[in-house]
Amino acid sequence: MKKRSDKHSDAPPRVAIFSGDDSIGREKAKSEIVGAVYASAGDVVEERFDPSAEGFDEFAARIITPSLFQDTRIFHIRHANQLSEQERKELARIIRYDLPDAYIIIEIDENLRGKAKAGTYLESLGIKPRSRKADPRIAVRTFDRPADYKIPAWLTTQVPLLFDRSIARPDAEFLVECVGTELDTLYSELQKIDIHLPPNAPVDRPAIESICGATRTQSPFELARALGNRNYPRALEILDSLFASTFYAPACLSVIFRHFWGLFRIRAYAKAHPDTVKRYLNARHSYEARNELAHEIGVAAGMLQPDDPAKKAYPVIILSRAVEQARSFTDDQLTEIFGWLRRFDVDIKTGRADADKCALQLLCYKIVRIGQYEHAGGI
Repeated sequence: MKKRSDKHSDAPPRVAIFSGDDSIGREKAKSEIVGAVYASAGDVVEERFDPSAEGFDEFAARIITPSLFQDTRIFHIRHANQLSEQERKELARIIRYDLPDAYIIIEIDENLRGKAKAGTYLESLGIKPRSRKADPRIAVRTFDRPADYKIPAWLTTQVPLLFDRSIARPDAEFLVECVGTELDTLYSELQKIDIHLPPNAPVDRPAIESICGATRTQSPFELARALGNRNYPRALEILDSLFASTFYAPACLSVIFRHFWGLFRIRAYAKAHPDTVKRYLNARHSYEARNELAHEIGVAAGMLQPDDPAKKAYPVIILSRAVEQARSFTDDQLTEIFGWLRRFDVDIKTGRADADKCALQLLCYKIVRIGQYEHAGGI
């Protein structure tokens, strides 16, 4: 086999190496390369390395052996960081040569953060940083997962590319609120939405509610957040979802109590540190500063642990609007809510009350409406 460089810069790379924790971006880039190979070649065969079915030496032998039927072949190697040192040396030997009928896509699970770590791993495959640009056969791309607070904006740009559909920023925020910020879960839910929607229809709130809501049981934590936001219609939707599956009222009441106890602690912290809360509310355009302040507030409220990473403050404090919720209740109102929750918990455990949907709806109504016609007072 003779070494040579590909002069066709617009052709798909013969060797593509992907790393990073943005699974959606990696999947899109992989599909683009595979699509380009199918478009430029005749018959294409895809083969995937499965360590449970064969050794890497057998798979490597198939890569370097020309096809008897003159097929163009695409070889997928996932979890390449799990290869042994000897297997990695074998892979490095293979990718140094331009195999005329073979394309190799290598995926690395872990995110190679830092130039030293990324450079060390790539050099173990015989790829030196200075020589990457000189060899157009090889493409090295890192896909970094966006920060949690950037995911809604990121979805507005990625959904049109992945599904040829549009999604507005408020709808993207609602999808994140329903599904969470895990990219694999988001991609799975978007695939379900894409299957059910007619061509070119946007991914909007009704589609998200009807498709994602129908396939995912909502949680008591979402009910607690809806009550903290005084959103009674949303609370009723969540109750419908909870009662459609296995529902245990004492556990749900415990979650609601802990949420409102966190709001009470936030109010106590705000009285002792009003400047911190004021800086948090005014730091809307500085994610780093707001995240640090949110982490400090969350630890003081018992909603976060001191050793929790700062990024955990985003879903717990910022996305849930915990500080804003705390400002919408007074201490007396929260104390009264604690009393309602305690009495209802005792009544259902002693058999004096039924934990049916109507009883929970009435309790939620009382919480949402408490003090509605009086000024709650700022903090």
